[in-house]
Amino acid sequence: MATYHSVLNSKKKNIGISGGTLKFIAALMMTAYYFAVVIIQNGKLYGYVDEYYQMAIATEEGARWLKLFDFLITFRHFSFPFFAFLLVEGFINTSNFWRYFLRVFIFAIISEVPFDLCMYNETYTWELQNPMFTLAISLLVMQFMYKWRKNIVLKWLVVIAGAAIAYFAHFQFGLYGVLSIALMYNFHKEKILKIGSGVLVTALGTLSSYFLPVLCFIPIWFYDGDRGRFNPKWLYYIYYPLHLSVFYMMIYIGAMITV
Repeated sequence: MATYHSVLNSKKKNIGISGGTLKFIAALMMTAYYFAVVIIQNGKLYGYVDEYYQMAIATEEGARWLKLFDFLITFRHFSFPFFAFLLVEGFINTSNFWRYFLRVFIFAIISEVPFDLCMYNETYTWELQNPMFTLAISLLVMQFMYKWRKNIVLKWLVVIAGAAIAYFAHFQFGLYGVLSIALMYNFHKEKILKIGSGVLVTALGTLSSYFLPVLCFIPIWFYDGDRGRFNPKWLYYIYYPLHLSVFYMMIYIGAMITV
């Protein structure tokens, strides 16, 4: 017969949010952002060419699209805190670091051409690199933080080096992304400090979004440590370059039809 405490503990477990749910929320936020940038700004409003863009937003239809863009673009920084937090959890729980790192790094390379096409209509540019590179460099930072965990100077020098590489290589979310991941990893044994450090760095890194992305840490707080029933390992890696490719093909085909 179940005791009162066992029933209570089982109810507490059901209250939490799984890793699969957090990934799904992050994917929705990410999709909304890229839909705004690629489909609306660069597609409907011809954002690749400033002259055409100014003409488009001057029309009544363009003004309506611009309002939708202004709303959706607020999701720009919303997905990264989820992926940053889950990267820390993945690093802590992985049984093979280098396989994990190579998976992220390879998909960063695969995603770069679709990312550059979507953002700049070019197959490659140094203007901005996709955020999976930020996740990859952050994994290396955490690995060396762990290796040099007893040497506080070396441990934080590697964080500074990783953040500098992300900044100067123009990785999206680079500087604050690496710092938030490093701090959440450093305090991963203390939930309040882990979430608090993530909130602080995210707030400082998202001033242009009026600190709204810190709201992401509300569902993150309720993470229960469970992967969830539906959490396929490869789905979200494939989804990132795939949805960028689909968005770019949509505006490319649309442009061909209207010519």
